[in-house]
Amino acid sequence: MNKDYDRYYLLKKGNIYKSMPFIKIPKNNTDKYIEWKSNIDRLDKLSEKYYGSPFYDFFILYANPEFLSEWDIPDNTIIRIPFPLDVVKSYYENELTNKLK
Repeated sequence: MNKDYDRYYLLKKGNIYKSMPFIKIPKNNTDKYIEWKSNIDRLDKLSEKYYGSPFYDFFILYANPEFLSEWDIPDNTIIRIPFPLDVVKSYYENELTNKLK
């Protein structure tokens, strides 16, 4: 069973959390692309399918910054799923650490 991913751990200092900066996920030739079907697709389900856990859905949203939430994605839009997960996580954590310095 997968453990929840705490994307906020780098923001926490004692009992205080810093504001979350926006992290743009760059394109990679290993990324996946799908045609969004609003009556079928959900980001947590895509995260489960491509990453093996529903808790990385925010990476998909970060890779498609023109949308604020999955409710903003028009039907039949091609969306990018950054892949593989280990590369995406490493990039995200490095960028977040650099932005918090």
